[in-house]
Amino acid sequence: MNKKAGERVLSIYLFIIYIIVAIGIVSGVLLFYGPSDIRETEASVLTDKVIDCLVDGGELEKEIFNNPFDLMSFCDFDFKDNTLKYQGEEQYAVQVELYDFEKNLLRGSGKIPIVGKKDYLEFCDLGGKNLPKCNEKSIYVLFHRQKYLLKVKSAVGKVEKN
Repeated sequence: MNKKAGERVLSIYLFIIYIIVAIGIVSGVLLFYGPSDIRETEASVLTDKVIDCLVDGGELEKEIFNNPFDLMSFCDFDFKDNTLKYQGEEQYAVQVELYDFEKNLLRGSGKIPIVGKKDYLEFCDLGGKNLPKCNEKSIYVLFHRQKYLLKVKSAVGKVEKN
């Protein structure tokens, strides 16, 4: 009988097993030593959630023009972190601005009051381990066939307490 063919089949399986083990080792090392600060990703998700709440199919929700507009109740947000580490403190901040198409800030309803911990947004342009991480997105939207620019800026605190 020809025994060489059987060894060739087994060597392919052995090679596949080596690849699987190598991928497992590399991914384990990357997960252990990789970046573990997900606050930037969390800020990006929060920004997307605010945009999804205020825009439906490319059109602004009409309630955004009500004075006063309460973003927290309209979007059903709760910015308090109820873990033992933060004990109910707000760990998020959101600022929403609405501009007309020529990028002029609308008066009155153009700037929705900042919700959450307002001082987090002041640290957005600074870098540092114990500073809040921020995300800002701008999209063009319509409202009764008029074009607007919606800017949403989010910040996530969750900094280490000394």
